[in-house]
Amino acid sequence: MASYYDEEAGLLGGGKESYSYEFAERTVRQGFVRKVFGILGLQLLVTAAVTAGFMFSAPLRTYVYTAQWPFWLAFGLSISLMIAMSCSESLRRSHPYNMITLAAFTLCEAFLVGTVSAAYNTQLVLLAVGITTVVVLGCAAFAMQSRVDLTLSSGAMVSLGLAFMSAMVLNLFIRANWLSVALCGLGVALFSLYLIFDVQLLMGGHKYSLSPDEYVFAALNLYLDIINIFLYILDLLSRLNRD
Repeated sequence: MASYYDEEAGLLGGGKESYSYEFAERTVRQGFVRKVFGILGLQLLVTAAVTAGFMFSAPLRTYVYTAQWPFWLAFGLSISLMIAMSCSESLRRSHPYNMITLAAFTLCEAFLVGTVSAAYNTQLVLLAVGITTVVVLGCAAFAMQSRVDLTLSSGAMVSLGLAFMSAMVLNLFIRANWLSVALCGLGVALFSLYLIFDVQLLMGGHKYSLSPDEYVFAALNLYLDIINIFLYILDLLSRLNRD
């Protein structure tokens, strides 16, 4: 579990009390934010480069669709690495193993995103990238300027996620296009809320904040939020375009 700092009580919920003094220093928080956004920028850059390679290389695209084992290998590794980083505090905080693990996870995710994106029209992918950029910037601005504190609503966020997963499972049996379109829209909305939540945990100034040692965990969460927003927007545009 990640460590959270309770700024009102001056204690860490789930972490060590020795971190409390770190959050009193503005320079520590600013350095933490810069580090996370730097890592996130590299993750997104790698993902964009790999995705472009899949989209514009016909031989690579053909190989991926004829030999599906690389996709499932990357999928399995991605899930395993994500669970390992989410559950192991020592792995997330032990340099350089934390960065190596995050890099491996990012490469797996980039491969998956590239494979999925290659199945869509190039113009549609670029449109999805543009919309995702607007959504992400809007969520970040809201998270930093709004007085609404989503860090108080972690229980509700989990409940929304479970409800969404249940609806996704239900749609596997119903297979209704209208429900798929609705779920894509809800997916964008849900991960936008998660993005606001994670940005507020990162920036501080709210009820709970992430420990400065959790830079890998913070980058992981933001990256997953953005990737999921992009994939749901891409799927939504594709379905609307077919209609």
